[in-house]
Amino acid sequence: MKAAALFLVTHGSSDRRSWIALQNLVTVARSQSDRYISGGCLEGQELSLSQQLEKFATEVIKVGISEITILPLFLLEGVHVSDDIPEQVAIAQSNLQTTFPDLLPNKLRFRTTAHLGTAFQIPSLLLQHFAKYTEQSKLENQGRILMAHGSRRAGANQVVEDLAKQIQAIAAYWGVEPKIETQIENLISQGTNKVTVLPYFLTEGGITEAISNKLKPYSDRIQIQQLPVPLSNEQIVDLALKFA
Repeated sequence: MKAAALFLVTHGSSDRRSWIALQNLVTVARSQSDRYISGGCLEGQELSLSQQLEKFATEVIKVGISEITILPLFLLEGVHVSDDIPEQVAIAQSNLQTTFPDLLPNKLRFRTTAHLGTAFQIPSLLLQHFAKYTEQSKLENQGRILMAHGSRRAGANQVVEDLAKQIQAIAAYWGVEPKIETQIENLISQGTNKVTVLPYFLTEGGITEAISNKLKPYSDRIQIQQLPVPLSNEQIVDLALKFA
C-alpha cells in the first residue's frame, strides 16, 4: 500500500506547454516512486493552487494517506517560494480542516520542502550541461552567461551570482540589470570571440524563445550558442525525490 503522497508545484503560465511539462514530470515521477504523486501550478489554471492541492488531498485522504509532501519545483526562491506557496498551502489546509474535521491537522500533515534549486548537485549538473553541448574550439577568448529571470528584491540575485562563479560564467537577467544585452556587450568589449548562454529555467517555453530572439542581432558580431535548459525531466525528478 502506498503510504505517502507527493505534490509537485511549478510556476505555470497561460502557455499550455507549462501544464504539459508538469504532467510529463508527474508521469516520470510516478514511474520512479510508489508514492501517490500529482502536481499543480501557481498560475495559468482555472483552479487556484490551494484548490488543486485540496482536490489531490481529498483523493489521498480516502486511501489513508497521512502526509502530503509539497515540493516547489523552482530553481530560485523569490516571492513565489517564500510567500505565495506557503499562503496557498495554508488556505488548502484551512479548507480541508473544515471538510474533514476529524482528520486534520492530527491525521493529515502538509510538509513543504526546500525548493529544487537548493539541491547541492545543481552546480555540477550545470557544468556537465556545458560540457555536453560545448564543442572544443580553437577560439581562445570564450565566455559563459548564466541567464536567469532575476528579481528586484535586495540580495535576491546573489544566489545566481554565486552559482555563475561556480560554473565559470557571468550572470545575466531577464527582468533586471545586468541584462543579456549588457553582458554580451561587456564580453565583446573584452575581446571575447564566443559566448555560450545557458537559460537557467526549468523548462523550455516562451521565455527561452524570447532569449533566442534577443541573441539574433549579435550573430554578425560574435559567435553565440544558446543551450537548452539545463535539467532533463529525469534529472528534475531524481533531485525532487531526494527532497521528498
